[in-house]
Amino acid sequence: MPVQPPAQRVVDLQLDIPMPSLEPPPVQKASLTEEGEEVIRRRVAILAGELSRMWTKSPERLVAVIDRASRQSKSSPPVTLLLAIAHAETNGMILDVSEAGAVGLAQATPVAYLQEKFKGKLFVTGDYLVGARAYITKKPLGDAFKIAHIALESRPGALKRAKKLLRAAKTLRREGLDELDHLRPFARPRFFDSLADADKRNKAVLAELHVLLEADDRPGLRKFHERVHAEYVDLRQEQLRTWKRYQKELIAERDELLIERFGVRAKYLPEERVYEASEFLASRLDERFSARSMAKFLVKHLETKAVEARRLTHVESRVEAMTAALYNGGSHNVKRMLAGLIASLPETEKYMKKVPATRRRLDATVARVETGGPLGRGMIRTLR
Repeated sequence: MPVQPPAQRVVDLQLDIPMPSLEPPPVQKASLTEEGEEVIRRRVAILAGELSRMWTKSPERLVAVIDRASRQSKSSPPVTLLLAIAHAETNGMILDVSEAGAVGLAQATPVAYLQEKFKGKLFVTGDYLVGARAYITKKPLGDAFKIAHIALESRPGALKRAKKLLRAAKTLRREGLDELDHLRPFARPRFFDSLADADKRNKAVLAELHVLLEADDRPGLRKFHERVHAEYVDLRQEQLRTWKRYQKELIAERDELLIERFGVRAKYLPEERVYEASEFLASRLDERFSARSMAKFLVKHLETKAVEARRLTHVESRVEAMTAALYNGGSHNVKRMLAGLIASLPETEKYMKKVPATRRRLDATVARVETGGPLGRGMIRTLR
């Protein structure tokens, strides 16, 4: 008899095996933050490339530190203007010390550094103080000498012009004097007493000149002219002598610290270690050596100078050049130039042309490379 096989249980297995999709995988979009960072990296590369063609040291680091400072400020000037100023000041040689006591990426003087309310270490000596006093208090004497010189000319209208310039000189007599008040943490009371005495002396000199001009006293004007010129030259020599000593002393201190830490003076420091060295010097000697701090100072001080520029010119197209002039020459010089008391300021006038030209060149480079991009419109705005 055939054997009947046992009944088989049927099991229904439903396997959910995904089939590979034939659709292309979706492209992952960058976040807004990532897009912003990519734009910044591209901008840094473009600007650094152009600055490298302009003999700039460590251009990528320079652009990065200034761009970062610019983005941290709510009212920063355009980053290309900041770079144009930095390029004009040091060409990226951020450990430089000038004969006027200016230091670092932005070439900040002690007075300007304190004026912008920075609080770090600051190297100030008696030589710097004496030089600053001579620099400011000699200005009215220079005005008086020029005015007397014009009054002694035989040209028609010379006396009238001299009287007009004297009015301007009286108005500008104290220009820059109050800024020295920022040096109080470093100076004894007698320093400010000597400033007050010098200001009284300058006021008396201009009053004496007023009397001589009103009387058209030519013999008196000749004696005045010679005497004031001698006083002016003495103060100028004092300024140059003391500031030169200050410069040498600060450079010696800088190099001693660099040898201690890096084994070489600033001149021989490898380029890739300069920015590291700048922060080291800021912590041990003077904050003005810090690239980061001086980038922030540059933003702040240029904002200050832009406000001053708008007081001096109502022509918008002239504001940028005037801002550059004030950054380079200071209000005490620029106002005298505008009033006719200084015939010309060759370095400042060159600076007024160079900075806007450099800024236009940087803008044009980015616009050319990034045609149609968010920055390709002829002007780089700080990303917020």
